[in-house]
This record gives sequence, C-alpha cells and structure tokens, in this order.
Amino acid sequence: MQLRAAMVVLVSCVLMTGTQMKEARAAGSAASSLLPILELLDKAKLSGSLEFSGSCETFSSPEFPRFPELNTNSTVGSSPLQTLREFFANDPAMHVTQDPDGTVRMTESGVPQDILNVKISHISFDGNGVGFYNPYAAMNFITWTPEVRLFMTSHHIGWPYSGNVANGIFGTVPTSLPHLSGHMDNITLSEAMDHVLKTFPGVWIYENCPRSDSRGRVVYFQFYQLQRTGSRAIVQ
Repeated sequence: MQLRAAMVVLVSCVLMTGTQMKEARAAGSAASSLLPILELLDKAKLSGSLEFSGSCETFSSPEFPRFPELNTNSTVGSSPLQTLREFFANDPAMHVTQDPDGTVRMTESGVPQDILNVKISHISFDGNGVGFYNPYAAMNFITWTPEVRLFMTSHHIGWPYSGNVANGIFGTVPTSLPHLSGHMDNITLSEAMDHVLKTFPGVWIYENCPRSDSRGRVVYFQFYQLQRTGSRAIVQ
C-alpha cells in the first residue's frame, strides 16, 4: 500500500496544462547538458545554483534553456570547485564559489540580482495540507508568491512560459517520503530556493534574458535533480 501511495504522489504531485507539459519536456531535453555538473555535485554530496544570461526567445526549441557550454574533455580538478571552474573554462564571466554552508554558486558576471533579492514576508509550505513532495512544484510556489509577482509586474519582467504549476497531491501521503513543510518569514527569493535544496538536493537555475527590440526582460527559473535508473543517470 505504501508503494502504491508513493506512486500516486509521483504521478499526481504536479498538475500541468498540455502547453506546460510540452514546455517542461523541452526544458528537460536541454537539461542533459547539466549532467556533468549534477553528477559531480551528487558525488560530493553538494547542491547549488546556476545564474546566467540567455535569450529566452522561445520555449518551443529543444535547446531551451541554452546553458553555458561546458568543457568536460579534460578535467583534473583537485576539488569539486576546481573541476567546476574547469567545466566553465570557456566562459570567463562564470565564477564558481562556495558558501560557508557548502552551497555551490555558479554565477555569471552581470546577471541582475534584483529579483533574487525580493523579500518574501511569509511563505507556508503547508497551505495545501500535505506539504510539497516535488521540488519543481515548490519552486513554482515560491516564484508565484505575491511579492515576487508584484516585483515582476512593476518592473515589466515576464516569463518565457505560460504559467505556474500547481501542487496537486491526492489521497494519503506517506510521511516517510522526502517532503517540504513548515513556514519561513522575511526571506529572499534566493533563500527560499536554497531552502528547497535542503530537502531535494540538486541545482536551481536562474536565467536572465535582457531586453531586446522585440520584448522586455524575461527571467526563467527551474530546478534540476540527478535521478538514477539502474546504472543510468538522468536529469529531471
């Protein structure tokens, strides 16, 4: 029965429209380029964030989001940070650092931090009655808090996709499964995203797409985990 309940959680924890499912598949296709990073962090028992600039012109391309190109042909780093720096050797604007708590930061110079610094007065992960058993739903819940939405509206910042993802969990949920619960007060958007990493190790990404002649500024957030199926590792 517990296995059946777990399957219900995995199948129903995220509800998407048909368009959103198509968009998620496109993002998942591009995410395979993050596999070396996620494997490295997984082996070192670390999590982190990746902040970079892109184009966000369309979500329909399988290359979206287009991550910085990694140099994985020759990596002899003596530490995870040194290896990551070698991964980004072709992008001198990318800086790799580590917070005192171990969180790894991969940050490209010039990426605006304004939206990451938006202060959220209160956020409760128990509002749906069961908490969040899915990091993607938790991430979307965070980015759709009133303060974040107000900041985006007042600063004319858009999404490259159609809308938010709901956390729809049904039936009895086994509390033994990893899940995010509780509440937080007076935290920034980036701090809330880091909080998700404590329950679901992986990497959250923030892509900033500067203004162009055809559109205003666009931002894109996503969460990626390393999943193992037998001997095969994939990015989700």
